[in-house]
Amino acid sequence: MKTLTGIGLNKQAQRFASSIHHAAYSLNGAPQTRPIFKSIVEGDVVKIYVYFDDAVVGSVSNVQLVDNDGDVVALTDRVFTKPQSKGLYVAFKYRFTEMEVESVESL
Repeated sequence: MKTLTGIGLNKQAQRFASSIHHAAYSLNGAPQTRPIFKSIVEGDVVKIYVYFDDAVVGSVSNVQLVDNDGDVVALTDRVFTKPQSKGLYVAFKYRFTEMEVESVESL
């Protein structure tokens, strides 16, 4: 039986979005960091965007979301070729749902 309300799922999504501190990534093999461009929470869906402007040129890989504790909480293994003439958005999108688990009640 599911017990979380829509409000409960929305609060979990908001807490996740608020916990993301920055993005880490590799640029041409060298480790870099970047601030989060935008976080959007709509109901139980979280979208987190990392934007690479014209100052970033080359191979962008291993994009990670790092939380306030310094832990990597999400990552993509895709590799993007970033030309100077175009911006690049990397979007992380998650839907929070409740998963039923079996519970044992004692009387």
